[in-house]
Amino acid sequence: GIQGGIPGWIRDPTKHRPSFHPKHCPIPRIPQLPELFVDDEFSAMGLRRYPYRRLTNQNMLSDFDGTLLRELEHIDSTVTVLSTFKNGGLQALYNFEYLDVPVTGDDKFIVNIGKLVGDIVDDKLKSVKHRVVETTFDRHSITYFLGPQFDADISRSMTNKPTDAGAKYKIFGEWIKDYLGAIELFYY
Repeated sequence: GIQGGIPGWIRDPTKHRPSFHPKHCPIPRIPQLPELFVDDEFSAMGLRRYPYRRLTNQNMLSDFDGTLLRELEHIDSTVTVLSTFKNGGLQALYNFEYLDVPVTGDDKFIVNIGKLVGDIVDDKLKSVKHRVVETTFDRHSITYFLGPQFDADISRSMTNKPTDAGAKYKIFGEWIKDYLGAIELFYY
């Protein structure tokens, strides 16, 4: 069965650690999102390329466990739809351990819920901290980032509770400007 945390992750006695089994992953009842996503002017789709690096970049070592990374540990902001094709390397944090996320192949997608969306739907959908580890091959993925309209009110959840973002920002455009600025400073 499901062992807490992320649906679908169960203890596999042959691997002595949790692993992902889709048959144990119930489709969550997704709350109806408010009108925030009607005019999604901040949505973007792109091909991510992670070329194989022959040299180790010491700035890309995980603070969590020292693993060499291509994409540092993070929680997404809104909704991300992702195809990894047959490329491994994506890992999700589960019970204080990073586990390999199964590849999508050519006919599946991963949908990742970000912190802001989790807050807006009163944590009925959970965000997951994840990362991409360094690989010994060129890795590709396709991402689609779904964002709400610029002036979407993000200060309160669907049940009118204050959101974490709402402590400082009322609208999405203000929040994303600072969020993207922090990301750019972090990576460049």
